[in-house]
Amino acid sequence: MTEASQVLMARQPIFDRELNVVAYELLYRSDDETSVAKIINGHQATSSVLLNAYTSIIENQEPKRLPAFLNLPREMFEADTLPSMSHKQLVIEVLEDVKVDSTLLEAVARYKQAGYRIALDDFVYSPEYDPLLALADIIKLDILALGMDQVRNHVSHLKQFRASLLAEKIETYEELRECIALGFKLFQGYFLQRPEVVAGRRLESNEAVLLQLVAELNQAEPDDIRVTDLIEQDPALTYRLLKIVNSAALAMQHPINSVHEALVILGLNEVRKWISLIALSGQKRKPSELTRQILTAARLAELVTTKINSLEVSASGAFLGTLLYRLDAALDIDREHLLTEIAISEEIKDAVRDGSGPLGKLIKKTYALCDGDWNNLPCDELEVYRESYLQALTWVNETMSCLDND
Repeated sequence: MTEASQVLMARQPIFDRELNVVAYELLYRSDDETSVAKIINGHQATSSVLLNAYTSIIENQEPKRLPAFLNLPREMFEADTLPSMSHKQLVIEVLEDVKVDSTLLEAVARYKQAGYRIALDDFVYSPEYDPLLALADIIKLDILALGMDQVRNHVSHLKQFRASLLAEKIETYEELRECIALGFKLFQGYFLQRPEVVAGRRLESNEAVLLQLVAELNQAEPDDIRVTDLIEQDPALTYRLLKIVNSAALAMQHPINSVHEALVILGLNEVRKWISLIALSGQKRKPSELTRQILTAARLAELVTTKINSLEVSASGAFLGTLLYRLDAALDIDREHLLTEIAISEEIKDAVRDGSGPLGKLIKKTYALCDGDWNNLPCDELEVYRESYLQALTWVNETMSCLDND
């Protein structure tokens, strides 16, 4: 394994106005700059495979590869070279603290001539940036740092340039709507991970059935008959489950024709995961990216627990707890109300509610990696998390390819 392939990375989605994911920003630790440079300038096939692992998704049951936004250190601009990766794969981000001089402008012009798109990261206007703005394709404004008054001033001033505006650090849906109204075309931030709670919102009947199912499947000894009855209460759920278990991806040797047969052949652990997938994918009010994020984190926690042979947290508990941690965002319902709707152990409830206990610590570490919060990851487990994260991304793509989108 090469040094470059071991760099610890995470991805953050970039959305258009319809909340379709159009790219991912790849986040990495500052002390990994040398390794990132090797990825960018290394062997084309190796670089492409690694980048593909972080930027591939399944959309409408079809594989799709999205561009990667990547911050380049100053040294990359000073080198008289171009990235080994295609300009279709990479959007070059110029950091806000990079000095604007002839060396930088010549390098950016060289990248532009080669077809690469240029994004200015965490941009704060100053007249010295005008030559760089003339070359930029995308300007990223940190709305949290600037404040909305300064954001409006920047938007007004930047209209003279041809670059598209990207609003980053969006924390709420209200901020998202305001940025759309201001004319931003691209959006980035943690707003998707927070519920847009609607007063009086109640779980729909099929949502309630799914939560009861999740609860029953996570009992110490689930009741097969009750699980079967709950699934069969919802004909659409029965259809989707049978379609998934009969898919080519699961490679069953003979068709499964009943819910009970699916439980017997797959086992409760597998059925638990598929029910979780169906529950999330059915939330049409939310972008599919939220499903991807939650499932990636749940699978990551499960894999880490298995790899470190944890005696304090079970693999199934890790999956469920991490899934529930942001399920409120998928259902647009208050977390506390959600926890009252599902019969799970107090240990899992406490972990989801306030991050307490071994499971709570695992959930926090899992989402620290997913959010690029490197300081909250244990140094002695970085390789386990890095490897598990890549495996989780692959697993989510494989499983989402089985989901019915009608």
